[in-house]
Amino acid sequence: MIGLFVLANLPFVNQRLFLVIPVAGPGQQKSFWWRIVEWLLYFVIGMGIGLYLEYSIGGIEPKGWEFWAVAASIFAVFSVIGFIWQYQLRKHLQV
Repeated sequence: MIGLFVLANLPFVNQRLFLVIPVAGPGQQKSFWWRIVEWLLYFVIGMGIGLYLEYSIGGIEPKGWEFWAVAASIFAVFSVIGFIWQYQLRKHLQV
């Protein structure tokens, strides 16, 4: 659960794409659309790790669309802190 929380906030707390590739120059920010792409990829990675753990325990249970909708919603709620930090608090705290 903590790992998913960290993955959900990674796109919003740094200015590098996937923690490696600099996409913004000094004083510039990564675009919002790069953050969404990165967030979606981290969601897929997190769910993939969860499915792997489920498979290693004893097999994957069938999941309907409801599971994926709730999982994406929870992942979005986890990322609210990073979003607020990036787009609301960070600008107000800089003097």
